Amino acid sequence: MTRLHDLIRGLGILVVVAASISQAAGEDESAQAADDPWAGASGREIMEAVYERHRQYPYVYEEQSMVLIDRDGRRQTRTLRRYSRVSGDGTVRLLLLFDSPKDVMGVALLAERGPDGSVTQSVYLPAFSEEFIGNAGDCRSACGDHFLGSDFSVESLTGEALADYVYVRRADNQLGEARYYVIDVQGQDAGRTLRRHYVSARNLFIERTDYLDELGKVRKRQTHHDLARIHGDMWRANILLMDNVAERHQSIIRIERRVFSSDYVPEQVFTADWLRANHPPVEQDQAQEPPPNESVINDPGGRDI
Repeated sequence: MTRLHDLIRGLGILVVVAASISQAAGEDESAQAADDPWAGASGREIMEAVYERHRQYPYVYEEQSMVLIDRDGRRQTRTLRRYSRVSGDGTVRLLLLFDSPKDVMGVALLAERGPDGSVTQSVYLPAFSEEFIGNAGDCRSACGDHFLGSDFSVESLTGEALADYVYVRRADNQLGEARYYVIDVQGQDAGRTLRRHYVSARNLFIERTDYLDELGKVRKRQTHHDLARIHGDMWRANILLMDNVAERHQSIIRIERRVFSSDYVPEQVFTADWLRANHPPVEQDQAQEPPPNESVINDPGGRDI
């Protein structure tokens, strides 16, 4: 964990080691605890309030950098663009388009979460195909917890469909000077706790999520850092960290730029025609060119991440 904390400090973040959760200065947590409007609320009620306050904005464009760290400490940096759009019926569409390094340039992941919580995923590989490859059958890197080689999943980036889960409130937890509502997320049928949310009592933002295995042990932990107030009571994190405890590697997403505008996220972005026009399929000899033999790739600002 030492190299992980050193890396986050290098990104300019103050990290609380005991909880891996960002703090906000000037808040009197003890006074808030004495007059808590959510003292008697259920887990479901708190989660509904969380999603109402920090709901998906209809149109979001982001420029991001993604740092992947393997179990031996080797790091790779990718730059990408994220386009997300929420329709009136609640459908969420997400496109992740990679710009660097060269071996993933033009690769895109398209995901759609329907109003019923169903998720479809497909991937665009300019080196091999002019169309999206759907997730029927063997989709490998486009599916599950490790899409395109990271430790994130579509659900961890777009949020849960509340109707798909049962939310059980546990005892509040004090981590450092901050207090959190602890909510267990369980499947509708199995009843097993799949993950555990730590919701800040200060602003109802989920600052930490523990993903649990069948024995109840933490296999992955997602934390949010460098929180920024977007509008009113709505907050967003500029740093997302996924620590894969079980496999001993980490993934970090840093948002370099964020724009809330429909002009940046037109409908055609989510089509193969748009990708072909902007990232046409490469010739076969180009596709077979080996990636650079580097364990550390510099980001656009010239820093070694």
